Amino acid sequence: MIRKFIHIGLLGFICLTSAKLSLAQDSPILGEKISEYEFLNLVMENHPLIEQAQNLREMGDFAVMAARGNFDPELFSKNKQKYYDQKNYYQYSESGISLATRTGITLQGGYDWTDGENLSRESTLPESGLWYAGVSVPVLQGLFIDDRRAALQTAFVDRRAFENEAQLLLIDILLEGANYYWQFAKFQNQKKVIEEAIELAEDNFLNYKTSFEQGDKPAVDTLEASIQLQNLQIQNQQLAVDLENAKLNLFTFLWGQEGPIEESDVRATAINTISQNRIDSLRASLPIFIQEHPAIRESELKIQKLQIDNRLKKEKLKPKLNLEYNLLQDPSNNFNEIQGLDNYKWGLSFSMPLLLRQPRGELRMNEIKLENTNFALQQKRLSIQNKARQYENTFANISNQLATYQNIVIQYESLLEAELRKFEIGESSIFLINYRQMSLVNARMKYIDLQTKYRLYYRQWLHSLGAKPELWLAN
Repeated sequence: MIRKFIHIGLLGFICLTSAKLSLAQDSPILGEKISEYEFLNLVMENHPLIEQAQNLREMGDFAVMAARGNFDPELFSKNKQKYYDQKNYYQYSESGISLATRTGITLQGGYDWTDGENLSRESTLPESGLWYAGVSVPVLQGLFIDDRRAALQTAFVDRRAFENEAQLLLIDILLEGANYYWQFAKFQNQKKVIEEAIELAEDNFLNYKTSFEQGDKPAVDTLEASIQLQNLQIQNQQLAVDLENAKLNLFTFLWGQEGPIEESDVRATAINTISQNRIDSLRASLPIFIQEHPAIRESELKIQKLQIDNRLKKEKLKPKLNLEYNLLQDPSNNFNEIQGLDNYKWGLSFSMPLLLRQPRGELRMNEIKLENTNFALQQKRLSIQNKARQYENTFANISNQLATYQNIVIQYESLLEAELRKFEIGESSIFLINYRQMSLVNARMKYIDLQTKYRLYYRQWLHSLGAKPELWLAN
């Protein structure tokens, strides 16, 4: 009778744990369920680090705004007066506006007024002063690029760099969140396998204990059943701690609009497989992923900034030759009576260091930085490509192992069933049955571990490719 009970009980265990094995595939989970897709979308919607990524994008916009400020119109006013011994020696007043343009030319206009008893002849103006309007042009150095234009070009590159940094931050968050999710799913599923094994072990122990008390079974069989039960209970206790810790990690990523989501009895859904079409698409798109990888783009943007700096430093090897020309107009006259170019003032300034050691040294240092950054980019491109291929190979290996290990689980089930049949005819013992049962339990635990690794390696593969968040969130 006891053999028949054990046989029926262990067959029930096989059926139950087989059903639990499909937890990784299509068995529903009791309680509030959350899929990886829902979890990652929730992370992207409300996690504080997502706001940090958005702030990085805004910083890029403000960097451009700040650089554009170099071209803002500028009002100015200068006043100088000497008054001594009740005499107004002189008074000079100049007010106006200047506007630096992206062509390098500065537009300017203003009003000059003078007064006093001791004005120099060149400073003497009409009683009503003079209006002027004109331009200042850098003829040599600063004609094609200057500090203002270089700063603006650099700011545009910085904006793209901030966006790129935000994308790197997002995929790091998604990878960490996926890791927490699948660790939680693994311990949850493994704990279910152990709990079902404990139920059978408890029944076995009670039955053997009753048989021993009735004199049908020796004490050693009861001891064997007790040891089996205790070992399973220890495993269950450890898994309970692992599951609780994994749950805490999971809830560090679960945020609502009002703040952290309160911890509840959340459950992971099935550990499903990745469609072959998606896997083939990732493999085929490797060159595109490498070209658009955020880490590659980071180096390329650094190179662009060095190239801008290089142009500026080359420009500073040129002499400075600035031309200024202003039309003049007496405010008392009608503006319609401006006499062409007859009334004007102009100026020309020239300067040039004789040895040019500073600009030549700075240019050469920048060229070396640019050369080294290009070398680093080549190495980084190869490193990222090989790392992506390593994760691809590991993912493919895990996929093959899953198929193989699923067969191993089925074979362990067959061995246990065969042992049960032998037990019925008196050719086996509780020792062998326990051994077969634990082998099956361990196989199921290993299979669940491989399933979670399968999902995690897929996410690590995406991360190594620098895939955009949209691809991570594809259901």
